[in-house]
Amino acid sequence: MKFRIVPSTLDGRRQLLTSYLINDSLAIDAGSLAIGLTPEEQLKIRSIVITHAHLDHVISLPLMVTDLFEELREPIKLYATPSDFEAIQHHLLTPRVWIPLETMKNAHTELIAYHPIRTAESFVAEDLKITPIAVTHTILTHGLLVEDDHSALLFTSDTGATHQIWQVAQECDKLRAVFIDLSFPNRLTDLARVSCHHSPATLIEELPKIKPGVPVYAVHLKAMYHHQVAAEIAELNQPRIQIAEVGREYEF
Repeated sequence: MKFRIVPSTLDGRRQLLTSYLINDSLAIDAGSLAIGLTPEEQLKIRSIVITHAHLDHVISLPLMVTDLFEELREPIKLYATPSDFEAIQHHLLTPRVWIPLETMKNAHTELIAYHPIRTAESFVAEDLKITPIAVTHTILTHGLLVEDDHSALLFTSDTGATHQIWQVAQECDKLRAVFIDLSFPNRLTDLARVSCHHSPATLIEELPKIKPGVPVYAVHLKAMYHHQVAAEIAELNQPRIQIAEVGREYEF
C-alpha cells in the first residue's frame, strides 16, 4: 500500500491543510488536494473519504472538482457521514461561498457522488476495506483503518486521548503503521487537551495503548510549531515515534 501526505505550504515540507493519498486513487480528507497535487495527480483520485468537516480537512474539495470540471467522465465518490455531508453542502458548497453541489455537473457526469458512512461500518473504496472508528475531537470525527490483502494502516485523524481505535488496532494482525495527530508543542498542552489534539506530552501518555512494535508516525503538526514539535519528539527518545515527511511516498 502506498501512502503520501499531500503538501500544503510553500516549502512543501509542512502541513497547513490535511490530505493523505493512498495508492494514488484514494484520498483521505480534502484539505490540500487542489493545492499540493498536479492536475494529472488530481484526476487519478476516484474516491475521497472525509474524517470530519473541519475547514482544514475539506477546504480544497470545491476547488478540486471545479478545476477538473471539463476532464471528469465519472463522478468522484465522496464518502462522509450524513452530518459532515450536510455541513459541506450547507456551509461550503453553497451559493454564498461557492457553486451549489446540485449544479456541479458537466456534459458527461455529475462531479460528486455522495456515499454515506457510519461509525464501525466497514465499506470498500478503491479495492480497500475502510473502517471508520469514532475518536475524541470537538465534533464527531472518525479515524480510519485502511486494509488491503497484505497490510493495514491506521489514521487517527484529529484526536486527543481516545480508546476505541486502539482496541481495533490491537485486533489487526496486519497493521503496519499508525498515523496519529500531533498538533501542538508541549507549552501548549492545555490548548491541545481542550481542542482534542495531541502534544508530545499527551502523545507519550497515549503510547502504551498503541499496539507494540508498530511504527507511529506523527502528522497534522501545526506549521508554525513544526520545528519545535519535532525537537520535542526527538527528546522523547522513542525510536518507534517519528515525524511523517510531507510529500514522501511510503510503501507498506
